Amino acid sequence: MSRPLALAALLLLPGCPTAPPDDDDAVDDDDAVDDDDAVDDDDSALGDDDDAVDDDDSAPGDDDDATPEPVDPCAPLPAASGTIVDVTPSDAPGLRGMVSSAAPGTTFLLGAGTYDLDGEYLWIAVDGIAIRGATGAREDVVLDGGYVSTQIITVVADDVTIADLTISHAYNHAIHVKAGADDTVGTVVHNVAVIDPGQQGIKINTGDGTYADDGVISCSLIELTDAGRPEIRDDCYTGGVDAHQTRGWVVRDNEIRGFWCDVGLSEHGVHFWRSNADAVIERNVIVDCTRGIGLGLTTSPPANPARTYADIAECQGLGYLDDWRGTVRNNVVLASDPDLFASAAGFDSGVGVLNGCAATVVHNTVWSSEAPRAGNGNSIEWRFEQTTALVANNWTSHLQVSRDDAQATELSNLTEAATSMLVDPSGGDAHLAPGFNAAVDYGTPLDPGVADDDVDAQPRDATPDIGADERTGS
Repeated sequence: MSRPLALAALLLLPGCPTAPPDDDDAVDDDDAVDDDDAVDDDDSALGDDDDAVDDDDSAPGDDDDATPEPVDPCAPLPAASGTIVDVTPSDAPGLRGMVSSAAPGTTFLLGAGTYDLDGEYLWIAVDGIAIRGATGAREDVVLDGGYVSTQIITVVADDVTIADLTISHAYNHAIHVKAGADDTVGTVVHNVAVIDPGQQGIKINTGDGTYADDGVISCSLIELTDAGRPEIRDDCYTGGVDAHQTRGWVVRDNEIRGFWCDVGLSEHGVHFWRSNADAVIERNVIVDCTRGIGLGLTTSPPANPARTYADIAECQGLGYLDDWRGTVRNNVVLASDPDLFASAAGFDSGVGVLNGCAATVVHNTVWSSEAPRAGNGNSIEWRFEQTTALVANNWTSHLQVSRDDAQATELSNLTEAATSMLVDPSGGDAHLAPGFNAAVDYGTPLDPGVADDDVDAQPRDATPDIGADERTGS
């Protein structure tokens, strides 16, 4: 059996004058109607073999046949180099000034302890800045906003790295990546715990004709706990990762938990909408969130000009698109918390493509102990007449459906599948169970590069299994 799906032990952390809501979200004024119901009339009823080209295997020293060493997708980042500034919790009052005045390429190594920001936050407007925990263990270093710091870290520069620390109790967003006068590119968020944000944990926003592109969010925990849930405002305006008008982001190997409210409809665990392109969302484990993963949401364009992509040929000649050519692969979405199901919104959906063009939704596993909410909930759904998608080799406990004339190429999906086919989904283990399993070897082989490995970053074989896990052994 492969390694457990849980990517990290959970962190249960305690929770200027009191800050008002940050108006950085002024371009986000349609988020207040994130509920599909605003646009949903029926909601009242969401391995490369070198031998193929190498005829000299008998040559001395030829090791083409050797099994390659597995690559750990969550290996630590390379050690910091260049200018390094060591920081301790006693430096917290002046940390914003230190970061703002730093030379490009400076790394701030934060020593262990809790940094009480007391309403301040870090504004990174210099390229190449890194904010990293010194020990490499994210639980050792905590930046705490106390629900008065509007953001904890705002990024408006290129090639910024945030790694190996915990960010807790932001009034709005723990991390806010946004375009300024120029595009913002190359943000890396790695091995970070985001705990109990007041709004979305990680927000990615457009500027005035500028964009935040080509970032990576990896190997992190983003969680709303029972202690943090009462702090959510504005009809459950929260979620894990929320992105607008971006291109080329990768969200991989993260654990995202608990985004729901007693009243109101939470945003997704991961959501790319308002004209994003080429997002790759892979190998994430999303647990007990009202909505798991979303590409797009609405058919109405934003107030600011919608971004378009002239080089994506398959999506030209259409009306407004909320997502362009996004990929959702090898993710696991699980829901079994009785309190989630008893909430007003319940469990809404696992994966949704809503007004998205040329989407790829393959090899995902979506399991819920109860059916998604009546009237519009499904394990996987694709919706609205301009939507086109490849939906293949997905394993779900409930329905995978088209809505409102959306079109998809459907291949070898296993829907309304038996829970016994998984090891222990209610306990967080959604690997395929041993013995006979109707998911094993029943998938359709996909083109190289579409989904070559599984949720554990292990290679798939020539007869792939259905779902996120490629089972090893019998």
